[in-house]
Amino acid sequence: MKFKFALLSIFAIALLHTGCKKDGPKAVETPVIKEPTPPVVPADVILDRPINLNVSKGAFGSKIVISWAQVPLAKKYQVFKFNDTEQQYKLLQETADSTVTDIVTTPLVKVFYKVKIFNSATEYSPFSDINFGYASGKSYSKLLSFGSGGTGPGQFQYPMHVEVDSLSNIYVSDDNNYNVQKFDIAGNYLQLFYSGPSPRGIAFLKNGNTVVTTASGAAYVTILDKDRKVVTKWGSYGTGDTQFQNIEEITVDNDQNIYVVDGQNNNVKKYDKNGNFLLKFTAAIQTDKQIDKAYPFGITYFKNKIFVTSPRNSIIRIYDTLGNFIKSWDAGTVCYAIKGKGDNLFVATPAYVLKTDENGDIREKIGEGDFLTTTVTGVAITNNNEVIATDVYARKIFIFKHL
Repeated sequence: MKFKFALLSIFAIALLHTGCKKDGPKAVETPVIKEPTPPVVPADVILDRPINLNVSKGAFGSKIVISWAQVPLAKKYQVFKFNDTEQQYKLLQETADSTVTDIVTTPLVKVFYKVKIFNSATEYSPFSDINFGYASGKSYSKLLSFGSGGTGPGQFQYPMHVEVDSLSNIYVSDDNNYNVQKFDIAGNYLQLFYSGPSPRGIAFLKNGNTVVTTASGAAYVTILDKDRKVVTKWGSYGTGDTQFQNIEEITVDNDQNIYVVDGQNNNVKKYDKNGNFLLKFTAAIQTDKQIDKAYPFGITYFKNKIFVTSPRNSIIRIYDTLGNFIKSWDAGTVCYAIKGKGDNLFVATPAYVLKTDENGDIREKIGEGDFLTTTVTGVAITNNNEVIATDVYARKIFIFKHL
């Protein structure tokens, strides 16, 4: 019996030393890496390694920001990035700063980094801890929102249209409160800019005057000077050249001509800066699947062309400044206000702001998942490329910053 027990013990020990074990799932770990070849010359000075390595995770669109605490005696840092193809860390950048930016084109993929001090071949530090980050692929993120339901300053009942001036002040047209309120870029209430029935689109002329339109009242288009005194006004209800049935958005071209969308009449009317009628053209179409009649809504002057949208279909139609139809493209969703800035168009759709090029190629869906309802109708772009959008039934204005 003792002999058998001894044999079993020896056999168990032998198995233990052979490394035999039951297969199981492998743990997910930081990538196994090949360390960079150390300097041939031994260090004369070993410095403290960098600490507090922070790597952004989706906060800066297509960029990843790597930062760490400054280390005394450090003159230069080396930032290493893990290379998936070579399965090792490669030098990304040398810098005297404690922050670097890495451009990453693939969103939501973890990228690993580490940092060391490298003053010279004989004066350096060990590596920091490893940390990872990733890009979101977006170029905009929500900055803030403001507003609530009501009739007081900073409150809205139906904020359908929005515009900004050259100082990035925000003007919100509230159909049901019969006013246009002015805010700064932080959403602080500045003043009651205009009071009148059903205000709609707003535009600013180079001479400092403001064009304000309404959907009813004694005059449908009013031009105000810098002191908000009436310069000229025109328009009544009807189908004539200076008549309207339901004004929506407006835009101004480089020659300061004013284009007014007349929704119910399905046309765009063009006037000079003094209100003289120039021409009009049909603005929208009724598609085969569309039950309601054609109805235009948004308009913008962009790259010497006029772009017009409709909330009753997804077609964006393009005209020259004489009203001649050029072409159209499908945005894939119903469209409200539209604005052009730089090389891109920004289109208010029910649940996000669609960013495209002039041919309709989608660049981004700004604010997707951020809005509280599916009634995003107004959009404006500041000189700093912030996107301002109205969420009508939430009674809020959203501001998105460019990353």
